Amino acid sequence: MHRAAGNVSEAMVALNEKDMHDIREKIKQDNRLCGLKDGTKVNVEGDTCYNNPLFNSGGHTPFQGGTIAVTTMCENNTRSKRIIGVHVANKLCMVASRLRNQGIAVDCPNHDGKCTANMSETGVIGNEEKCNEQVARKIYTDLNIALLTGDGDSKGHSGVDKAQVQKTVHFKDLRHLGNSLKRAINKAQFSSGMFAEPASKRANFQNRFALSIRARCMSELTRAHKKYKGNIKEIKNHMPKVISSIILCYKGYCGAYCSKHSLACRGSAGGKNKAKLYLPENCKLKIAISEEALLKTCIQIILGPESIDSTRLQTSTQKCEAVNRAYQTAMPKPVTFSRNCTGRIHSTILKLKHLPDSAIVNLNLQVLICLKVLGLLPIFLKANIMTC
Repeated sequence: MHRAAGNVSEAMVALNEKDMHDIREKIKQDNRLCGLKDGTKVNVEGDTCYNNPLFNSGGHTPFQGGTIAVTTMCENNTRSKRIIGVHVANKLCMVASRLRNQGIAVDCPNHDGKCTANMSETGVIGNEEKCNEQVARKIYTDLNIALLTGDGDSKGHSGVDKAQVQKTVHFKDLRHLGNSLKRAINKAQFSSGMFAEPASKRANFQNRFALSIRARCMSELTRAHKKYKGNIKEIKNHMPKVISSIILCYKGYCGAYCSKHSLACRGSAGGKNKAKLYLPENCKLKIAISEEALLKTCIQIILGPESIDSTRLQTSTQKCEAVNRAYQTAMPKPVTFSRNCTGRIHSTILKLKHLPDSAIVNLNLQVLICLKVLGLLPIFLKANIMTC
């Protein structure tokens, strides 16, 4: 089965690349039908996943823990959010590993023989800028990326800028910004008197406070978009008052100010609207003036003017993250596939795009045609007969 997978891998890659090219051409046709002046513009979302965590690898390697990175981009022009580009970065090569054990110095991916790696062993597997550049170059053959929604804490958008002539507008995923806010609150050096809890429970209470602030800020922003119907200028003008109401609310002054300016506090709209509560009921925090400035800086990670601009379309990377989870069905994390990882990724994408039975039958016929063109059909049939 392993040899059969190796033989069919090249055909699956070629088939999926052609399928993604057809989708990009379909997007151009749809843009022209919509009356757009530039039919090559496309909005995308992108994300990168790894076969192992990049950090906390337990000190078993002097390099990053991950060895395979998959960068995926999906179009945001339609509700289908079809996959239009993918790149697999692979540092694994069993031939090079065997030669090094024999005392032979080799460098991937330029050594003699079969090399399955496409980057050096000492290369940075977490370089999302370079991975995004590789995907953007494939997309640029048919389309121009106008808007890119990323996770907010990476430099992937600069890689897209390198791959094409025009600059891209960078948007951030609100959920990732929420995680950044939570980490900032947990790392903040608040005074010991701010939380009325014993020292042994203070870390847990601060984490609950971070969860509560995150939920409150995300709820405020979402409801502000709904109230002002996406008018960014009005949202930005209203947010300073919202930030002040949040701080006063956690200090225990939840009253008229919240009712007037907040959209998520239980003091507004007769108590019908409220964000999730992670703190005890009627909890009051002793927030000093110096700590108010620190807390305000953390809150602005979501409700600041720059963050409001970068999330103004309310786009996300949810489709890409769902695809990342689907990759684990073909490439489970406990198992390493050095030779067939690229084919497995492309076959998973094909399955996601062609789930109905009729499409699967058509897809299998196309795979057999590709194998025949590549001269691999006899080998593939022989391997399957031996397996049976």
